[in-house]
Amino acid sequence: MRVPDISSLPIRLHLVSAVCILLLLPSTVLAQASYQAQLRGVVSDATGAVLPNAKVTITEAGTNLSQSVTTDHSGGYILRGLRPSTYLVKVTAAGFQAVEQKDVVLAVGQETSLNFALHPAGTSTVVQVTEAAPLLDTDTSALGTDITSRYVKEIPLLNRNFFGLVFLNAGVSETAGSGTADNYPTGTNFVSNGQRNATAEVRLDGALISAPEQGEGGNSNIYYEPSVEAVQEFKVQSNSFSAEFGSNGGTVVNMALKSGTNAFHGTAWWFGQRSVLDANDFFSNQAGLPRPDHSRNQYGFSLGGPIRKNRTFFFVDMERVLQDDPVPIVATVPTAAERTGDFSQALITDPNSRNVVPNLIFNPHQVDANGVRTAFSGNIIGKQWQDPIGQKILALYPLPNQPGNPDGTNNFRANTISSTKTLQFDAKIDEQLTSDQHLAGRFSHLHSFNSVPTILGDGEFNDGLNQLTSVQNGSVQHDWNIRPTLLLSSRFAID
Repeated sequence: MRVPDISSLPIRLHLVSAVCILLLLPSTVLAQASYQAQLRGVVSDATGAVLPNAKVTITEAGTNLSQSVTTDHSGGYILRGLRPSTYLVKVTAAGFQAVEQKDVVLAVGQETSLNFALHPAGTSTVVQVTEAAPLLDTDTSALGTDITSRYVKEIPLLNRNFFGLVFLNAGVSETAGSGTADNYPTGTNFVSNGQRNATAEVRLDGALISAPEQGEGGNSNIYYEPSVEAVQEFKVQSNSFSAEFGSNGGTVVNMALKSGTNAFHGTAWWFGQRSVLDANDFFSNQAGLPRPDHSRNQYGFSLGGPIRKNRTFFFVDMERVLQDDPVPIVATVPTAAERTGDFSQALITDPNSRNVVPNLIFNPHQVDANGVRTAFSGNIIGKQWQDPIGQKILALYPLPNQPGNPDGTNNFRANTISSTKTLQFDAKIDEQLTSDQHLAGRFSHLHSFNSVPTILGDGEFNDGLNQLTSVQNGSVQHDWNIRPTLLLSSRFAID
């Protein structure tokens, strides 16, 4: 049984694990925060007899923070609310040698078991287990793939966007014609779990960051995507996940942001692209147009460490992206003769015969006895019929620079430049209030400006565009181990 995640409150305020609900649950409840891990097991002696009242202590390697429980009458223990990290687990009991197991790696949302067998006390006071098989998710039926920082660091990512890694999960495929690049709707445009595309639920440190796309409700969108350098790991959960998820019917992408440790750690990066390494577009090359400019600079830093060792930790990251991309424009513009009213050479493709025929221009002011408009003589519009304002507007359009199709369409081709400037950052603080209570807060911000100069001033070609995006996202989480079988996890998030 699990504590439900109340994630449908107005203005995306998510308050999880109400106290009144928790107090009504049985003492064996296995509820947990959505991205945190859970470790359970049985402590026994060498003969297999269970050991009650044995002390099990788990210590995070990076922060030296510990959490302890005692085994119950059946020798069982449960440790919950554990950050995805590497741990040391120590078991002690009166009259027995202590046992330590190092390098216990817990992943996002992992629920696993680790049993211990203690031997009578002898000359050795501590038995260390230094090598063991990776822990499996034996306590949950959920299916998914954990994408660790190793994948993030070693697999090339287009534009350094970690959402390209969701395709490593079985059953996840691209939307037809979209490829694996992140695109509209941002961050969720993939197909998984038998659902339509753009229906994923995405969480960052347990807080929901996906939202209905432009109010449609059926699609999900992400307005803030953390830097790939700030993501510790994430899990793509595609089936049988619990009721604490469920804002959408598709896949759950469960991310954990990096946190500070007792040692300072950080990274700095710069990734660049230049047009000198690009090939010219096939159609631009065919049209005799030069290779367009293209550049991308993506740089930033991350830093984490202690504010007070063994108690308070921080993590910050900042990333800047400056990018210029070519925007190909193929259009049909009036010829020099047509601008003077001469349409004698104007052609059109007949929709029925598919033959190229003259494009007749009819005079709306001259109608025969049958009410049929008559064509201009020679298909030439006289000056008396030309609007001077229309002529001024017509002069703003560029002249044809290509022969075009047989019917004269697509006689203009050009490349313009789309310029994008983006700045984003994350700031996170973790505080161990007591041995049983932990508080974490995060604030994220993104500011992006995109512009495309005016060529035709037509929205069909996306030129003459200026777009500003500003996003704030934050969350606060409090975890309280009230007793070994009861965890209160409260989360507040706003986007």
